[in-house]
Amino acid sequence: MKQTMFTALALVTAVPLATMMGEVAIAQTSDCESQITSLRTATETVTITGKNADKDRAGLLGKIDAASADLSAGKNAGAVQKLTNYRTKVEQLAASGHVTSTDATSLISQVDSAIACINPAIG
Repeated sequence: MKQTMFTALALVTAVPLATMMGEVAIAQTSDCESQITSLRTATETVTITGKNADKDRAGLLGKIDAASADLSAGKNAGAVQKLTNYRTKVEQLAASGHVTSTDATSLISQVDSAIACINPAIG
């Protein structure tokens, strides 16, 4: 009888907790998606110079879109990796003078915020 009562109590406690945790994860994912969307907008408008500027921008946007798709699919580690690759590319563009240091700093700050948003959800 004690085990039955314990099992019933565990279920009564676990269901609302699981529901609440799911709602927190959805809210967090929504916030992270919002940050990724803002990063995408900034990437669309940032000045990139050089003969490969269009290709570089397309590559950066592709990394953002892939990260967003991974996040939507619950593949948080994949999303973080793609955003880390984005940051690396922005650093390369800044080092080669194709993006100003001010613009690079802004993009890197935004991508780091998106990564920090996603990181707690990796498990």
